[in-house]
Amino acid sequence: MRATAILFAALALGFAACEGIDTDDHQQGDAGPDADTDADADSDTDADTDVDSDTDTDTDADGDAGVIEMDCSTCTGVGPSLENMICAFDMCDDAYLVQNEFESLLALEYFTVEDAYEAVDRFGTVTNDLAPKKNGSYALMATGHAVGTVHSTQGGYTAGIADPWAESETALTWDGMEWRLAFVAPEEAKAFRFKYVFFSEEYDDYISSTFNDKLYVFLEAGSTNDGALTLINFTGCREPGVYWDFVCEPGYPGCEEGEKYCYVAINSALSDCCWYDGCPDGPGTTDIGGTGFECAASDMEDSDMYGSSTGWLQTSWPIDGGEMFSLTFHIHDTGDGVFDSEVILDAFEFLKDPEQGTVPIE
Repeated sequence: MRATAILFAALALGFAACEGIDTDDHQQGDAGPDADTDADADSDTDADTDVDSDTDTDTDADGDAGVIEMDCSTCTGVGPSLENMICAFDMCDDAYLVQNEFESLLALEYFTVEDAYEAVDRFGTVTNDLAPKKNGSYALMATGHAVGTVHSTQGGYTAGIADPWAESETALTWDGMEWRLAFVAPEEAKAFRFKYVFFSEEYDDYISSTFNDKLYVFLEAGSTNDGALTLINFTGCREPGVYWDFVCEPGYPGCEEGEKYCYVAINSALSDCCWYDGCPDGPGTTDIGGTGFECAASDMEDSDMYGSSTGWLQTSWPIDGGEMFSLTFHIHDTGDGVFDSEVILDAFEFLKDPEQGTVPIE
């Protein structure tokens, strides 16, 4: 097993992370006496352009002339193999793919690494809003069983791994999974992008707490940050006066200096609200029926067994034509290994024009 270098290398970037709320019993707590639940919500979530937009939806992201098309006619994008995973992710040209590996960062007790990923033609019911965006299938990866509708795994872990991207002492991680891909970009490429949906059983019970399962996407490319490990999927925060993951430092790519940001997790502004705080902007509208992450109707006793999602998101990032680069998709449980999270990954594309940021799409 490769060492956990991807996770620990993030220490070098030294983000100013917020400790959030300590809820040691993994129960929803209040924001505490000093929390400003109204503080500068508009300015913090709308400060930059595309990176954290929770209002601007990209409705024409698919099928534009700037896409460098891959030939996927000879591969099968359904099944429990890494070959099927990369095909379902639509990166199906061997001329550009250099590495395709999947691993767990901890020894697993209640499921296997192979249980945690699969290429499928649909997640949930055929009438939900999760139809594939390209070529009829997509990749799943999870902190438990990727396929099925039951996502809570048993506890009983004796130790977790510290998350260097979160300073809280309670932010130990469990069930961490990494899918590491390396590519050579086409000579005419100026950027890449991919589409995804993040799901978690942590919705809506643990908003603004440190129990905050996350999806990190790490880039290593000479054209970004001089090749340093760089996290590229972050957004505005759901309650920026209460919880944020980092404040943008000078020179960090893709964010506005001094503004607060959240990683893709339940505290992202790009999340479908179920019942939290009465859903002041309205309840989520993405139908995720049949996934096992459907919203609870209210803050009821068994709401932990439900969840929600971000809806469809798209992350784009600039790249130099012809350069070699790697992407690591990292998902983990935070605080314990009980309530699981999952992600759909779809429609990886090289682009002829530069793009950068994370936005919601239809």
